[in-house]
Amino acid sequence: MTERKAVHADLKTLSSTFSILTSELEKTLNSLTVCVYEPGAVILKEGETGTEVYVALKGRLSVRQSRWLVLSKEVAQLGPGDIFGEIGFLVPTNRSASVVAVEPCEAARIGLGDFKALLDVHSELRAGIEEMARRRLYSLSASTQS
Repeated sequence: MTERKAVHADLKTLSSTFSILTSELEKTLNSLTVCVYEPGAVILKEGETGTEVYVALKGRLSVRQSRWLVLSKEVAQLGPGDIFGEIGFLVPTNRSASVVAVEPCEAARIGLGDFKALLDVHSELRAGIEEMARRRLYSLSASTQS
C-alpha cells in the first residue's frame, strides 16, 4: 500500500458520495489520505479494531467473512463511491469482515475524528450511514448463518 495526498478529483467523488460541497469537505476532512492498493492487498482485516472509514475511489474490492479457521467467503463487492469501515465507527466492535482489493484500487481514508465531525454537522448523512451500517450488519449476520 502506498499513500498520496487527496486531489480535487478525489474530493469531487467524496462530495458526490456524501452529497456535501467539496469546499466543506476540504475544511472538515483534515486526516484525509488516499491509499493505493495492489490486487490481493487486505485493506480491512476482520477482527481488528476500526479506526478509519474508507470510500472506494477506483477499482473493485471484495468483502470477505471468515467461515472456518482459514477459509473465507465473499459476501459483497464494492466499487467507486462505496463507503466501508463505517460499522466500527457506529458500533463499538471489531471489524465484522475483511475488505480485499480485487484489482488495483484507491480508497480515501478518513480518520474517525474527522468522520464524526462531518456526521455531527450533517444529520441526514449520519442517518443514511447508520441505516447502511444496520443493513450491512444484518446481511453479514444472515450470511454467517447460511
